[in-house]
Amino acid sequence: MLRRTLRKYLGKLLSRAMFQPFLDDLHQLCLAGMNIGGGAGVQRSGEILAIKYLEQHIAHGETPVVFDVGANVGDYSSAVLSILGKNVKLCCFEPSRIAFAELDRKLGQYGAVELYNFGFWDKQELAALHSDVEGSGLGSLFARRLDHFGIEMSSTERVELRRLDDFCQEKGITHIHLLKLDVEGGELSALKGAGQLIDSQAIDLIQFEFGGCNIDSRTYFQDFFYLLNPNYRIYRILRSGLVPIDEYKETCEVFLTTNYLAASREM
Repeated sequence: MLRRTLRKYLGKLLSRAMFQPFLDDLHQLCLAGMNIGGGAGVQRSGEILAIKYLEQHIAHGETPVVFDVGANVGDYSSAVLSILGKNVKLCCFEPSRIAFAELDRKLGQYGAVELYNFGFWDKQELAALHSDVEGSGLGSLFARRLDHFGIEMSSTERVELRRLDDFCQEKGITHIHLLKLDVEGGELSALKGAGQLIDSQAIDLIQFEFGGCNIDSRTYFQDFFYLLNPNYRIYRILRSGLVPIDEYKETCEVFLTTNYLAASREM
């Protein structure tokens, strides 16, 4: 009761034009505190927590299977190897020819690592990968409009795309411990191509990005929530922990790069 009363009267007071700059600063501070917009960079984003969360749930003597989809030049995969060591089956997928060459140079010598020069989508096809420069971490299947950052996605290359369900069936892979998706707006399509794996909960953990790229792909957090929520509990990744998102709210639609972790309800 007190909370509603305070919100009502404070809302009226703070809605005045004079308070808007203060409210904007407060809004930005709150978003930063929630790690919304803090999704860039493996070491700074909290993504390490997802790998450590997996480490805590691996059965004794079990070899975890990790898929790094959108591996780029291998920063996330390097973190996986540093935490899980050699006792891991790590599959890295990167469609860009230039980025893949650097990925191969960095990780190709590791026996536990398999490298694949294609990406995942909801169907098998060849498509244009757009980027500011070849091999860029901004590479996207969508011709993103980034004029407000002074970035022009003027470079394109033809890349191969496959379905995750098909790949796992061909390789005889029946269980993925951690699926990491960072494909610049294509995460939802990649998940739709893994429908059989998701429905059977053959994937324990799914880490995915949501942010500015989803403006260009016209996908929403609501899409991820309703796709995953029946079989997975979704968490927002902080720099120091995980926050559960047990119900969808329209306030979840914040298009700043943020990482989420979906954990199988059977774990």
